[in-house]
Amino acid sequence: MNRLRYLLYLILALSPLALVYGPRVAPPAPSASYVMGRGPTIVLVHGLGSQVVDWYPVARRLARHFRVVFVDLPGQGASDLQRITLERARMSLDAVLAAEHDPVVLVGHSLGGLLCADEALARPEHVRGLVLIETALRPQFEGDDATALRAALDSSYDDLIASAYRSFGRDSAQGERLYEEARQVAPSVMRAWIELSLDSDLSQAVGNLKMPVLTVLSDRSWEPGEAWIDVSRALGYDRIPEVQAARVRDSGHFVMLDHPETVARLIERFASRPESQPVALR
Repeated sequence: MNRLRYLLYLILALSPLALVYGPRVAPPAPSASYVMGRGPTIVLVHGLGSQVVDWYPVARRLARHFRVVFVDLPGQGASDLQRITLERARMSLDAVLAAEHDPVVLVGHSLGGLLCADEALARPEHVRGLVLIETALRPQFEGDDATALRAALDSSYDDLIASAYRSFGRDSAQGERLYEEARQVAPSVMRAWIELSLDSDLSQAVGNLKMPVLTVLSDRSWEPGEAWIDVSRALGYDRIPEVQAARVRDSGHFVMLDHPETVARLIERFASRPESQPVALR
């Protein structure tokens, strides 16, 4: 067999393997994590454009009775992630939880909560209770609104991020700080997570959750006078078998910064007895 014929044979022989296996992507590394306190474990996952330090006011209170583990949202902080997808982000978080001896109470803020819900669905043996803070389990932008948001990511990314994070603040000063914090995140990471939020819908799947769930919402997400059944449908909670709901008044999107004592008390009460009755702060 001459050299040319050999090369052709090698290409033809290996082509099916390339079609079957495709390009190899390294498995995601565990998310970066940090620990404080002792006791049963609570794992805190921050949201997009945020940092673990945003959990500190709550964590200092929880650490009096619990072991608190901070986890970077995959792709942010010290937690690098190539090719961000919900599945790969979950694998990164799962590597942290797999190292724990016992199931944990898993707490996520905003998009971090979406990731935590996906983890609880995929690996229920790792999660004994799930806390979702200001988290939507179904896309909040659909149809023309989603198309407009994607277009804005391309045409006016900086203006879009500035408008969004300034609006998250309890007041204008906090909004400006949140925007400055979000600006530190690579645009490619921000865009990937925003696109993911537009495409990820767990509202049906969460009907299979095996553990109790607590959702903590600001009074912007759950307005006074608004019925919980309407809010739960809009945010994708209505199929969860066992869900408790709490509303915190006078708060922006970052409830844990605005009312750390209240959020810590809710998490602590839930972590101590996840099966207890729903609590709603009016």
